[in-house]
Amino acid sequence: MELIIEGVIKRVNAPQEFPSGFRKCEIHIETTGDQYPETLAVEFLKDDVDEAIQLAPGQKVKMRCNVKGREWRREDTDPFKVFMSLSMWKYEVINESIKEQVMAKAAANPVAKDDGMPF
Repeated sequence: MELIIEGVIKRVNAPQEFPSGFRKCEIHIETTGDQYPETLAVEFLKDDVDEAIQLAPGQKVKMRCNVKGREWRREDTDPFKVFMSLSMWKYEVINESIKEQVMAKAAANPVAKDDGMPF
């Protein structure tokens, strides 16, 4: 199952490496555009960890994730619990819109004061 998430990166956690050589890095993303923003954990796995550590808090991203679920129970008599995870398989950093870029440029370069002179 695929899920597309758009939001802003809140934090990039330190990568984890296991004795088997498997690596993962968890990124926390706050969804945008919703009435009630949510913070979601997205995992970057294996070779994608190198890309995850290049991301920074505050960046806008769009991620395509696989939704994974697995059952677990401690003993045969315990009830089952289900754990879910979001594993990124494709992402893009969303650039600011043209309007935001123009507004930022205008704020950085204030318009010269008009003193009535033609030059």
